[in-house]
Amino acid sequence: MDEDLVVWNDTYSVGYAPIDDQHKALVVMINELLQSSKAGASAANSSLMQVFEKTVEYAKTHFTGEEKMLTEVLYPELDTQKKQHHQFLFEVVNIVADVESGKTAPIEMAVFLKTWLMNHIVVSDKKYIPYLGKIGLKGFEAFLK
Repeated sequence: MDEDLVVWNDTYSVGYAPIDDQHKALVVMINELLQSSKAGASAANSSLMQVFEKTVEYAKTHFTGEEKMLTEVLYPELDTQKKQHHQFLFEVVNIVADVESGKTAPIEMAVFLKTWLMNHIVVSDKKYIPYLGKIGLKGFEAFLK
């Protein structure tokens, strides 16, 4: 097993399956990025950028749903969560530009995603766990529309 890959465990769980499932999907994508970023050839880099874009689009969808849900449950740190999401997207734009210009190696882009996401889940997302009980029957899926 590659030591750089993320192995999902309960440390990352927020205890709510629909959100955990999305986080797990992001982990799979990040692991795919980590593996393909080591290939190094230009064809691999093109494929890597496609996987990266797919991962970022999925993250945007997740952030949107999460922010709607946190609005619904009156999460007091919603503004902080939104700022972190926006900062992430800003940093992604910069790192993509750096990879495309050759200033940053593709592996650094993948490691950035891995580090940011796992830290965000463990530190920021864990804070909203007490509010998840307020979602009720509506379910997280309703916030993805």
